[in-house]
Amino acid sequence: MLWSSKFDLIALANVQGEVVLHRLSWQKVWSVPPPSEEVKVKALAWRPDGKVVAAGYSNGRINLYHIENADILHSIHLEGEITCMEWVCQFCPEDAEWKPDPYKEDNFRNYLPKLQPLNKSYGTLSKVSPVEESVEDSKQLCEQKELNLLIVGCSSNSMSMYAFGVFPVSRLAVPAINVDKIRKILSATISQDLQSLSLVLETEDKEQHSHCYLMSFDTKLMASRHKELRLMALKFGQVLTLKEYLQATVQQMSEAWEDILMEMDSKLLKFAEDKKAAGTGTVSNDFLELLLFGTPSPELQTFLLNDLTGKGLQKLGHSIETSYSNIQKLVVKHLQVVSQAILYHLAELRGMSLWYEKFGVLGLTTQTLHTAIMTVGSFVLKSSELQQVIDDSIKNFKAFFRWLYVVIQRMSNEKPPADLIKMTQHDINFVAEFLRDNFNHFTLDDEDSISELMADKDKKSRFKLEKVGQYLKKEDLHYPPNISSNPWVQFQRGCFLLKAHEVLYPVQNMKSLVQLQEDLDSAISASLYKPSSVIGQSMRCQSSIKLFDYDSSDPDFHPKVFQFTNNEKKMLYTVYTKDSLPCDKCVLIRRISSASKESHMEAVSFRVGALNNREQKNNSTTEDR
Repeated sequence: MLWSSKFDLIALANVQGEVVLHRLSWQKVWSVPPPSEEVKVKALAWRPDGKVVAAGYSNGRINLYHIENADILHSIHLEGEITCMEWVCQFCPEDAEWKPDPYKEDNFRNYLPKLQPLNKSYGTLSKVSPVEESVEDSKQLCEQKELNLLIVGCSSNSMSMYAFGVFPVSRLAVPAINVDKIRKILSATISQDLQSLSLVLETEDKEQHSHCYLMSFDTKLMASRHKELRLMALKFGQVLTLKEYLQATVQQMSEAWEDILMEMDSKLLKFAEDKKAAGTGTVSNDFLELLLFGTPSPELQTFLLNDLTGKGLQKLGHSIETSYSNIQKLVVKHLQVVSQAILYHLAELRGMSLWYEKFGVLGLTTQTLHTAIMTVGSFVLKSSELQQVIDDSIKNFKAFFRWLYVVIQRMSNEKPPADLIKMTQHDINFVAEFLRDNFNHFTLDDEDSISELMADKDKKSRFKLEKVGQYLKKEDLHYPPNISSNPWVQFQRGCFLLKAHEVLYPVQNMKSLVQLQEDLDSAISASLYKPSSVIGQSMRCQSSIKLFDYDSSDPDFHPKVFQFTNNEKKMLYTVYTKDSLPCDKCVLIRRISSASKESHMEAVSFRVGALNNREQKNNSTTEDR
């Protein structure tokens, strides 16, 4: 149970693993189920502005929920059970106005086109106006001024920090104390001046005796570069938002694509096997003779009238046009825009990394960011290639189906529509190219049978009518476009200085769009997750103090720990109980938050009695002052 410091809200976790939000009047706002069965909530934390609540679960997952609608803004996955969480905001005096100086606020909105919200249904891209929403601010970071950190402790002996709850700032592997085994982190916090990290740990020695320790770590690197960390965190939030938008776009493209030509492909395979058995030529020859002389072979006429039919061809053509048009809209309006936006933000991060004293020291490396930029550039080129393939496919399919539909109508002694009868030489060329590219390569070997070909859907000896779907699969392209005649490719290959130039995006001719998306995710993660390890390694343990020993076999004993900061006195306070609950005694420890070897600690143990009972008050004692 945790109260919000900004609004009249309280976040609760019940035994079913649900997170429930209530108002002070106990009016229920919303509730969310656990991520999976048998998962319980282990910690809660409010973002300092009160608009987001974080829930840490027993399976190592952390979800950030928006208080208005319980939407999951971001998810984090860690090893081990979440044992504690604290959300700390950097201190800023109330009478002082926060400024990002010496840096300017990110003004990417002045240069990048606004991302359009994705429709819930790909089939209504042009019919329904999407609900207006801020796609770029899906992580709710635009209004964040001072740096705030979500500190997370795990049972895996690790502590993680996330700027604004999103950007992994630090990951610290807690060092062993003497030879004791660290069981879990009971409490973790950082001073609001970002100078000192404080951890309360539960350990176990070789004799299986349990101890509780207070450890302090120096975090001067974060304190001295807090404005740079803020800029990096906001950039990371933008890149992460764009990656999720790109993933949603590719997912909708996969849903929009239908395996619409498999039925026609199987019919053509059956037709090819019949012609092979009869020894009457090839499928390609039959269609070319029909195109040139207007006379079909008996086998082709039977195939067109009985197997393909005019109505079936109309339905197939409509399905192809609808599917390809939806994919094309997603590519042009969403995929290309978001991939170019990712390039923009990565280029800015690469520029930051060149200033080593400010950003490079935090773990931003120019080489990894350059690799990420090149990978995203390859993705941009592949999206343009896909758009060209869709354009050519729609153009060729329209010409081919139009010609074939007129042929079937005439064979059926029906009058075709007047607007379809006329065919220009340009249309005939389209049909001839379509037959050449999709039919002429097909050969049916003696050892191949129709059943084997249909069972092996990836076999390259099949017809290749459909070329778009291969870009949306996690495998190499079966029919990559021929780029050898491209003037730019010829120029690049002929110029020695341009063959492997670091400015030119590499062309991944054999990879699919989905494969390049995976490469993009990996390259971005390698470049933007490195600062967490660099900053974590910079933290040095200043002190380690044993607080108390206890019997871990006692099922009623659960130590309670709470830590907070006094900004005026620059003090860190730790309060804990060392007796089974309920108890009337606790211990308060305070120490200077600024990291210094000369800093000392003060501790007081006090007992709370009944204030309205003079006798109990007189008998109460104060110990270890």
